[in-house]
Amino acid sequence: FRNLTPGWKWETPLRTDYARRQALIEIDVLVARALGLTLEELCSIYRIQFPVLKQNENDTWYDQQGRIVFTCSKALPGVGFDRLTWNTIKDLKAGEPCPTRIRNLDWLPENQRTSVNPVITYHPPFDKCDRENDYRTTWQFFDQQEEKGKESCI
Repeated sequence: FRNLTPGWKWETPLRTDYARRQALIEIDVLVARALGLTLEELCSIYRIQFPVLKQNENDTWYDQQGRIVFTCSKALPGVGFDRLTWNTIKDLKAGEPCPTRIRNLDWLPENQRTSVNPVITYHPPFDKCDRENDYRTTWQFFDQQEEKGKESCI
């Protein structure tokens, strides 16, 4: 966030699934703070109002480069491995890369889908996120930034 500038640069976009997810965490926390919610209220809203999101996050796994390797989310068809393949590769260790062909090329123009043979290499170990823990970490970060801002005004 500190590296953002008014001008568009190569570093500006959030290029990985993990980076985009982390940005959503920051947005959730900033909005909750702006609305005067507490951290526990934010976590309660997540648990009570968003059970499908919670279920999806509990079974979404990332590689060491921030790519989704497996997700049970129905909103992300073709992303990562299917469940059967995931169960065979989920315990790979660091240094055991896992290449795969991209299955869903719907984002390409129809006349280019057959000429492309894209391969993604996933890099273990694989890990999943804990949204409530990430909310706490992010909340603490913004608390610290707020304190620094108060100190600089004194």
